Amino acid sequence: MSTNDTTRLTPECIMPVSLEAGDICIAASYSVGEPDIRRNSGAGRVLVYDRNLNLKGALWTDEEGLIIGLEYCRTSKTLFVSDVSSQTVKRFSLNGAMLPSFAAMQGKPFGVIAAMADGSIVIGEHIKGDKFPFIGGGEIYQFDGEGVLQHHFAAAHDPGKFGFHGVTSMVLAADKTALYISETGRRVMQYDLANDRQLEDLFVLADDEEKSTAGIALTPDGNILMATVYGVSLFSSTGDLLREYDIPKEKGWSAIRISQDGTVFFVANFFTGRLEKRSLETGEIIAATDTSLIYRLASIAEIS
Repeated sequence: MSTNDTTRLTPECIMPVSLEAGDICIAASYSVGEPDIRRNSGAGRVLVYDRNLNLKGALWTDEEGLIIGLEYCRTSKTLFVSDVSSQTVKRFSLNGAMLPSFAAMQGKPFGVIAAMADGSIVIGEHIKGDKFPFIGGGEIYQFDGEGVLQHHFAAAHDPGKFGFHGVTSMVLAADKTALYISETGRRVMQYDLANDRQLEDLFVLADDEEKSTAGIALTPDGNILMATVYGVSLFSSTGDLLREYDIPKEKGWSAIRISQDGTVFFVANFFTGRLEKRSLETGEIIAATDTSLIYRLASIAEIS
């Protein structure tokens, strides 16, 4: 059994793990049986790796569902974990302890989370629909550092391939504009949080492209790094393709995160369970691990 063998991290073998600067956390709900994308809920688990992608341990939410969103808030030194199925948002301290939940954050199909510099938390509803089990408003919510609801925004969405995705990946520009996508769509949308208004799409992928939106990140110079299901591309803020990264053309590349120092990015394949750390400038692989967790790796956060 290798040190990166996730099979040792089960609900029957829960061990303490602390969070340190440079650690990488990834959503990886635990379940048994044959992988099935239609029935992939399980015990809420977040895998914790060091900066070199060596497995340290796991955090557990005590919920049964599917973890979709992770975000580390540097101001409060707290890791936020959202579960779209159990409709919960949990919080963890740096010593790995679960903190009391904020009541106002519970009860919605929240997914992607983004932290503002002042400790405010912005969360997107993963689902947009009114038919069970896909019930949700697809809106964006903003909470202060104490978990009190400040605003909610009726954001536009892109129906994409399946029609029920709301705000599935999001980054904040200058702490005032939400740049976001609806999974399997073509639009990169933006919402002015400061003035509560939908802005024109940042850009739209061409209809004849194989690419679709799966995950986005914002580079230090304002470009958009996008996981496009079959790979990773870098776009300018106006949608010009700047580069294609040399990543195996396998379906499922979705969760993506740029490091705090802006030099590397992390990307995960939802269909294969592979997690990679690559140079943003060259695309070179710095570290990688094959978790074998199919239909699990849904979000990435870095502790800083």
